[in-house]
Amino acid sequence: MTQQRQKSQRLITTTPDTSLGAALESVKPQISPKLFDGLEIKKVSTKGVIAPRILTLSDDLFTLFISHHKVGNAGSLSDRFHYKSYKAYSTVVGALTSQHTVQNKHHLRVIDVADILFVQSGFIGSRKLEECKDKVPDLDPKRLISIFHNNVNTTDFVVEDEEDREVVLGAIQIIREAYHATKGRVGREEQLLRYAWYDTDWNKNGEIDQHEFLTLAGRLNIYLKQEKAIQLFKVYVAAKHTKKGRLGGVKQHGITFDECLEALRKVKLMQNEGIETSNVIFDEIFGEYTTDVTADEFLSKFILQRQKEMTTSIDDVKKVFSELNSMELSGVAVRLGADGKGDAESIDRSRFGEYLFSSRNDLFDPDQQKYDVLTMTKPLSHYFINSSHNTYLTGDQLKSMSSVEMYAVALQRGCKCLELDCWDDSVGHPIVYHGYTITSKIPFQDIITCVRGYVDSNPETLPIILSLENHCSHPFQEQMASILTQTLEECLYIPESNHDAVAGSKSPLDLVGRVVIKGKRPPEKEDDDVTVLDSMDEEALEEALVDSVRDAVGSNKIKDTLNRSSKKGDTPQLPKISPELARLTLFNGVKFKDFSTSLELPLSDMHSFSETKTLKVLNKADSVSLWREYNKDHISRTYPAGSRVDSSNYNPVVAWHVGSQLVALNFQSDDSSMTMNDGRFRQNGGCGYVLKPPGVFPTDKESTSGKMILTIKVISGSCLPKPYGESVGEVIDPYVLVRVHDVALAKRSNSLSSQADWLETTERKTSSVRDNGFCPQWSSEPFEFTVNSDDVAMVEFVVMDSDKGLYDDTMCKSAIPVSCLRQGLRSVLFYDQSSSQHGPFEFARILVDVDIKCIM
Repeated sequence: MTQQRQKSQRLITTTPDTSLGAALESVKPQISPKLFDGLEIKKVSTKGVIAPRILTLSDDLFTLFISHHKVGNAGSLSDRFHYKSYKAYSTVVGALTSQHTVQNKHHLRVIDVADILFVQSGFIGSRKLEECKDKVPDLDPKRLISIFHNNVNTTDFVVEDEEDREVVLGAIQIIREAYHATKGRVGREEQLLRYAWYDTDWNKNGEIDQHEFLTLAGRLNIYLKQEKAIQLFKVYVAAKHTKKGRLGGVKQHGITFDECLEALRKVKLMQNEGIETSNVIFDEIFGEYTTDVTADEFLSKFILQRQKEMTTSIDDVKKVFSELNSMELSGVAVRLGADGKGDAESIDRSRFGEYLFSSRNDLFDPDQQKYDVLTMTKPLSHYFINSSHNTYLTGDQLKSMSSVEMYAVALQRGCKCLELDCWDDSVGHPIVYHGYTITSKIPFQDIITCVRGYVDSNPETLPIILSLENHCSHPFQEQMASILTQTLEECLYIPESNHDAVAGSKSPLDLVGRVVIKGKRPPEKEDDDVTVLDSMDEEALEEALVDSVRDAVGSNKIKDTLNRSSKKGDTPQLPKISPELARLTLFNGVKFKDFSTSLELPLSDMHSFSETKTLKVLNKADSVSLWREYNKDHISRTYPAGSRVDSSNYNPVVAWHVGSQLVALNFQSDDSSMTMNDGRFRQNGGCGYVLKPPGVFPTDKESTSGKMILTIKVISGSCLPKPYGESVGEVIDPYVLVRVHDVALAKRSNSLSSQADWLETTERKTSSVRDNGFCPQWSSEPFEFTVNSDDVAMVEFVVMDSDKGLYDDTMCKSAIPVSCLRQGLRSVLFYDQSSSQHGPFEFARILVDVDIKCIM
C-alpha cells in the first residue's frame, strides 16, 4: 500500500492553526502508524461486556476515536463524522452516503487530549473492569488500559498484546507531554475555541457556517438572538468575499477559526455595553490614552503599588513580559526582542488582559503551590496528610457499590492515607466492604495491586499510609500479610523492632516510594477506629439508619443486620492481630482515654476520633491545647460520624485547628468539605503532605497574629462552563458564592451539640448575570470577612447557575487557604466536582479584588 493510500485512510480532522497544533505535529514521528490506521481493541461497556472496536488517533493528534469500523471502510463513514450530535451526524452522513437514517449502533467515543486526566494499565482498577472480570475469568491484566477523563469517567479496553499496549500508552504520554508543555503559550480563549471546534465544525472543512456559529455561541455560554447572530455572521462572510473574492471558484459560506474568535470578542463587548474589564483596569492604572506599558511602569504602578508584591523584581517582570509577548493571541502579533525571544520591555492592552486572567496572577500564591523538598524533612507528625475515609465506597455508607476505582481516583487526587475495612470471605480470600451493610465487596488483593500500580507509575510519591480496619480471622490476616509483602515487595515499609523511635523520626523524604501500614500490633480491644456504635447513641442511630434506607432497599435486611450487630453486650469483637500482620504495622491504633495518658504513650501509638468523639473531647477544658500537645509528636485521625449514612462530610477546619494530621473525608462526596480539602492540599505541589503552620503547635498562650479583615470584591468572569462541563444545554445565569470557613473564637454554647459550635462560616453572594457565562461582569459591593485564624481558615468560591427550578446547579468551584491568598486584582482558577481541570474547566476564571488588613 502506498504512503498516499495510507494517509487517505487516516481520520483527518481540521484543527485551528495554533501553537498547540504545531507542538503535536512535531511529535508525530514518534507515534506508531498503527494508531493512525486503526488499532483493533475490545472495548469494555459499563456492564462489563466486551465488544470489538477500532481505536484511531486523529491525524492532528488531538483526539482519540473508538469506533465500530476501521477508517477507510464504507461502514466508517457513519462513525467518523459523528461527535456529539445525531442531528448533525445524520446530515453529514446523508450527504456523503445518500443514506437518510443513522442508527445509534454507530455511536462514536471521542476523547480530546484536554479531557484526559490520567491513564492506568496492567491491573483491574475501574468499575467497568471489575464488572468485566466477573464475566471474563481469563481477563489478562497486562492487556488492560483505562483512560480516566471528563469528570472521572473511564474508557476501558483490552488490546491484542503487550506490544499494542505499549503503543497506546507511549502515544498518549507523548501527546499529553507535548500538549501540557505548550498550552501556556496559547491564550485561554484560543484554547477554549480549539476545544469546542471539534464539536462545532461538523463537516470538518475548517470553517463554521451560520448554524454552527449559533451552536458554538451557546456552547461557550453566550446568548445571542438569532437575527443578531446572523447579522454579525454575514458581516464577516461579506468582508471575506470583498477581500478575497471567490476561492477556487467556489463561494464560501463560513468563517474561519480566527474570524470566529474575532466575532466572539465583538460579542463580548456587545454583552457588556462596550466595557472590557481589563481595559478599565488598564486605564485606571496606566492612563486612558496609554497603549503600551513598560516593565518599569508595570513593576512600580501595578505589581508593587496595586498588587503589593514587594519581593518581585524588574527581572521577574521582564521574564513575564517575554512569555506574554511570545504567546499566541488571535489578532495580536507576536512581539519579539533582539534575541529572538518575546519582547521583555513592554506589553500592550491585550496581553495585560491575558495576564490578569492567567495562572501567573493566581489568587492562590504560586509559590505556595510549588513542591518544596526542603520542608519534607520533619517527622510525619508535623504534617497535614491528605486522608480518605472508607475509600472503597462509591456512594452512601449502607448500600452503595465498593470499587477499586475509588482508590485509583483518590491516589491521583493526592490522597496519601487510604482506608480498608477488611473481612473474611466465604470463598477463602480477604475482602473489603462496609461491614454489617449491603455494600458490595471487593478483593483485598485488587486494592493492593492498584496501590502497587500507582507507586510503579509514581516512584517519587511521598509515603502512602494504608489504614487497616481489621475484622479478619488469623488465617485471613496471614493472607493479608502475604498479599502485602508479595505484591508491594520493596515498596512496603517494614519497621524495625523499635517502632517508637521510627515513628518519631521518619520524615516523608525518608519514606519516598514506600507504603506504610496503620492498624494494630498487640492484641487489644477495639477502639474508636472501629465502626462500632457508642452505647449512648445506638438506639437513635439505628432508627436513623433504618429509616434512611427502608424505602430504597425495600426489605428489612438492614434492620435485621443492625438488630443482630448492635445489641448491647453482643457487639462483635475484633480478632487479635496475627504476628505476621503485626510485624508489618508501624502505626498502632489504641483507644483514647485522656490526653494525660496519651502523652505518655509510645510515639507509634495513635488515636482515631469519630466526629462525635471529637466534639466530646473538645467540650473538655483545655482540650485544644492538650490535643495540639499530643499531635506535636503523635498522630491522630478524625473521621465522619456514623450517622452520615449519605457519605456527607464534616468541616475539616476544626480538626486542622487542633493539629490532627489525618483528617479523613468521604472522597466520593462533592461538597464544601472536599473542596476545602482539595484546596488545602494544592499546597506543596499537591504531594499530599503540607507542613502544619506554627499556630497549630502548642503554645503557652493563645495567638492573635492570625486575625485579619479580609475584603473580596468579585469583578468579572471568563469562559465559565456549563454544569459538569457539558457541551449542550441552556446558557448559564452565573452568580458567585464566597464563603470563609474559620474556627470560632470561643465555643458558642455550653452543651455538646454539633460542629457548628466550633465553626464560623460566613457566606456572601453576588447577583446573577443573565445568559452570559463567557464574559459576565458583576457590580456587587465588596464582601468583608473577619478571620480569626489564618492558619487554618479557608476561602471558598463557587460559581452557580441561577435556576427557576428547585435548586441551582454548581458550575465550578475552588478553595484557597487564607494563608496562601495574595492581595490585589487576582484571578481565581476553578475545578470540576472531582477537583480536576479537564476540558472547559481549564479555562474558567473569575477576577477578584482582595484586600487584607491584620488586626493587632
